[in-house]
Order: sequence, then C-alpha cells, then structure tokens
Amino acid sequence: MSDAASEFDKMLDGFWPYRNSTQAYRQVPSEPIDRAAIYAEIASFAALEDAQGDKGTVSGSLYSGDHDHYAFLGEVFSLFSHANVLQRDMYPSATKFEAEIIAMTSHIVHGTGIGVVTSGGSESLITALYSYREHAAKTRGVTRPNVVIPVTAHVALDKGAHWMGIEVRHAPLTDSYVVDVAAMAALVDDQTIALVGSAANYAHGLIDPIEAIAELAQQHGIGMHVDGCLGGWLLPWIERLGYDVPLFDFRVPGVTSMSADTHKYGYALKGSSVLLYRDKELRANQYFTYPDWPGGLYLSPGLAGSRSGGLIASTWAAMLATGESGYLTAAESIMRTAVTIRDGIRNNFPEFEVIGDPTFLVAFKAAGDLDIYLVNDALKGQGWRMNSLQLPAALHFCITRPNTADGVAESFLVALRAAVEYAREHQGEPAESGAMYGFGGTPQGNATIEAMMSGVLDAMHEVAPAMPSA
Repeated sequence: MSDAASEFDKMLDGFWPYRNSTQAYRQVPSEPIDRAAIYAEIASFAALEDAQGDKGTVSGSLYSGDHDHYAFLGEVFSLFSHANVLQRDMYPSATKFEAEIIAMTSHIVHGTGIGVVTSGGSESLITALYSYREHAAKTRGVTRPNVVIPVTAHVALDKGAHWMGIEVRHAPLTDSYVVDVAAMAALVDDQTIALVGSAANYAHGLIDPIEAIAELAQQHGIGMHVDGCLGGWLLPWIERLGYDVPLFDFRVPGVTSMSADTHKYGYALKGSSVLLYRDKELRANQYFTYPDWPGGLYLSPGLAGSRSGGLIASTWAAMLATGESGYLTAAESIMRTAVTIRDGIRNNFPEFEVIGDPTFLVAFKAAGDLDIYLVNDALKGQGWRMNSLQLPAALHFCITRPNTADGVAESFLVALRAAVEYAREHQGEPAESGAMYGFGGTPQGNATIEAMMSGVLDAMHEVAPAMPSA
C-alpha cells in the first residue's frame, strides 16, 4: 500500500473506527436482530470509548465519571424515556420535575426562581438572545438589533445571532484576558439589545467583570446575560468553600438572565441546561402560543416541541442524589486538583504562562518560541486529551471529577515535562494538532478551513464507506 493510500485509510478510520469490525446498515434489516446481540455490540462501543475518560486523562467532557451514578440516572430515564412532556395532561410529573430543577438552580445563584429547562448551553444562549431581541423590538422599537459580547464568549451566541439577524459586536480583552468593559461601552448604541459576560468562559476559564458589565447595561437601560453554562453549577460551591470568586450571579443588580448547564457540574445526563430570568416579563418573550391552528391550541416555551420526560426526570434525580454535601465534596476535590496543576505549571514550567487567574479550568500558552501544538501532540501520544485553543495558541485543562483521582494531577505534570522535551526536539516541524489553527487568520485560510470543517460535518452524518473487495 502506498503512503498516500495508507494516510487515506488512517483518515477514514478516524471518522469511522468501526468500519472494519462491524456491519454498516444502509437500510432496515429484513428481520429483527436479536436484542442481546444489539446490546452486546453497543456495550462494546461504550467500553472502548469510556476507557480514556475513566483514566482521568481527558479535559472536560465527562463531568461526573461515576458509572453507578450514570446507571441510576439511566434507570430513572427509562421510566419516562417514552414520555412527551409537551403533553402535560398525560405526564403532569414533568411540571414538578421541571419547576424544581429551575428552583434549585435559581437558589444556588440567588435568582428569583424564574426560568426554563433547555437541551443544553447552546439552546440556553440562543434562547436568551431571542428573548432580548423580542423584548427590545416590543419596548424600544429596535429594528437593527446588535449584541455586545467578549471575543471569548461562547460561539453559540454567534450561531444564534447569525440565525436571527442580530449583529454581534465583539469586545477585546484586557491584559488579564477578561473583557475590556470600556471597549464594550464604545460598542453600545441605541440598537443594542443586551450585553454578555462569561462565568467562566470556555477558552480560559476566567470570569468577566460581571459587576462592571451589569452597571454598563443599567446605564443604557438594556439587559445583561451571564453565561454560566460552564461555571454556573460549580462556582457557587467553590465560593462556599472559601475560594475567592467575584460576584457573578443575580446578586449583581443589572444581571437580568443567566444560563447554567445541569449536564456539566450538575452531574445530570446530556443534554440539559437551565436558563434563568430575573422577571417573568423577559421570559415571556421566548414563549410561542398559537390559538388559530386547526390542530388545536398550541403553546411551547421555546424552540423545542416534543421533549423526552426521561431527561427532565433524570436531571431532577441527579440533583437530589448529589445533594449540597455531594456538590461541595466534588468542588473541593476539583479545586484541589486545579490548584495543583495551576501552581505546578507556574512554579515549574518557565516555558509556559498560565492565562489570567483561573479557578477550575487552567489555560496556558508558551512563554517563548516553544510550539504549544507540538506539546499537545506529545501529550496526546501519552494518552492525554487536552483542548487546543487559538488567538492566542494555548491549551486548557478543564478539571472534572475523573481528574481528581489520586495521582492524576501529578501524572499530568510529569507528562507535560516530557511533552516540553518533545516539542524542543521537534521545533520547526509542523504539529498535527496545530495545522488547522495555524492556517487561519486570512480570508483564504479561513475559507479553506471552513470547507474542511464542513467536510467533517458531512462525514459525521454519513455511513462509513464500504470496504474495498479483496
């Protein structure tokens, strides 16, 4: 086999790793397949794919890591997996579950108990944008809406704004890598519908100056959303443990909405999130009601129509089964691990600079000419899965419960030292994990990258190519 053919095969295996060992179905089988055989095949996938995460060598992704917890939630899910919560006359328990999820989430961030449950952080952020757009149109006659957000704000806001015809104005960062509020102020005009700050942002794990952003929003009579999708279910416990956490929630006057993902540090199943509002008037803007449909009166709280009761029931169960003491214990071990990694990098690796002043997520970039993506290649070769960043080139380690196992933090620092030596030895060589990032920054480069990314999305929705006949 030629080198080119070998590389092509390697690429195919990356997208479809089971193409050589399992049957690909392009049509419904003519006869039912034995359930035990189906389950055995699925279980083999799960065992292979969970193996790395269970070792604690993965950044983010898996937030609980407790398979007994997953099994319990799976049992709860199965009781309502078939239930459609749109039909509350048949499944009134959904009202209890959903309302209490909202109330418990609101309580830890000092909210007013007003909110909705969504399918994840992206839906929470996009729905919040929609509510602000509708509110601004109704109350201020805004016709050319814009939203002002940090460059580090979650990209789901850009996605939602693109869909809804909202202009996104990106504010730069200060030297501390949080949003420059003075720069935000310069971007606000009479068509601005809201400001956004992160607590904490995905890239660097930093909390934007929420109090200053909220004050700016109040000065202009507009709303302010706190994206707590990542930190909303962890920062409250970190604060209660005595760590220094700036105000980020509804205690801040001017914060009018906040999102917090229950499927992250709330330890619920994917995907669930909570979008909270300060008042019912703002929430009502996301509702859709239609009284004139021949199919009957239609009402929906947001984008989704049919929703599985299994997710709502299991999210409620996750919160009760964890309890305050469980969340505090998890937060304490997460912070102990994060501090070990953060201080280990600061004190022992002059090659790196820790970005900002992080809590549970530690981002670091090269302090000199070391290629951080070569470092990532070497970490990947040792079994570690970090998150690659760009603008600036960096890596981050989002600490979750699997990473808190004994010795994991220390093992990471040992692996990082070996990765530094690898990067030095291979300086000047192209890094596998950096090729796409390094090619961006120009119209031509970005266009090429976008085409490649579209190709990846295509591959995710296609059956594995058939194996060539011998």
